[in-house]
Amino acid sequence: MSDLTFRPAAHEDLDRTVELMGLGFPAAHKFSRGFLQWQYYENPAGPPLGCNIDDGARLIGHLMGIPLNVRLRGRPTVVTLIMNVATHPDYRGRGLFLELVRRVAQMSAERGHEGVVGVANQQTERAYRTRLGFQNVAGLDAHVELLPQRIDMAAALARADFAHRWTDETLAWRLRNPANPLRIAGGTADSLIVEGASSLPLIRARGLIPREGLSASGRGVVAGPGVVLGLTPKGTARRSLSVTIPERLRPSPLRMIWLNHKVPGDQLDPDRILFSFLDFDAF
Repeated sequence: MSDLTFRPAAHEDLDRTVELMGLGFPAAHKFSRGFLQWQYYENPAGPPLGCNIDDGARLIGHLMGIPLNVRLRGRPTVVTLIMNVATHPDYRGRGLFLELVRRVAQMSAERGHEGVVGVANQQTERAYRTRLGFQNVAGLDAHVELLPQRIDMAAALARADFAHRWTDETLAWRLRNPANPLRIAGGTADSLIVEGASSLPLIRARGLIPREGLSASGRGVVAGPGVVLGLTPKGTARRSLSVTIPERLRPSPLRMIWLNHKVPGDQLDPDRILFSFLDFDAF
């Protein structure tokens, strides 16, 4: 790696980052300058932190994280959410992914964030766990439903070791995703139902978030097929007219990962997590 330059990611790198993401993920069409500008630099929770790798004038590695306001065992704090990581196809197999994660985790700790959270696929989960010390918290549940599941949000928030702290500003930002605009489709007394496009034809991506602290309105019955991806505290969700998607039928089973900077070896309870596609931009 001595001939490569590791440096903090910068706004002026956006065009080259779009090119690199296209090489790394040719089937993903969401990566544009506008999308990365929104995701990285318009997040009201704060500025991003990331690392790039140059080989001369060529950008060959990228990892960016963004701040996420959460409740960690009931206490408000900020963590770094890993969003995008890519290495140039010509440079794979050289340990660059591991070094990118190490450096961004160090940046996160230096900024004072509590830890790093992310979602890994089957190919990267082992490296996060065995080489970088992350906890493999749990595989994300996935189901298709005709009617939205009901979550007792008061109980879910009371039991959750980890939950996103939504604000009007962060919700408005999340709804503005230029690659997949979302909408508040409805809600209950304690929840908002948010929908957007999914990777499945004719099926909406669907997530529930607490109304607590939000002024956004959303009432009424929501019906129709929706795919739900995430985790809810045990005993707080009730489904109807739904079917679980077996892991073997998922394109890439996803797992929540966690690293606490301040408490080495900290383990989140997988039965006490409130997490949805809205928290990590799955679609």
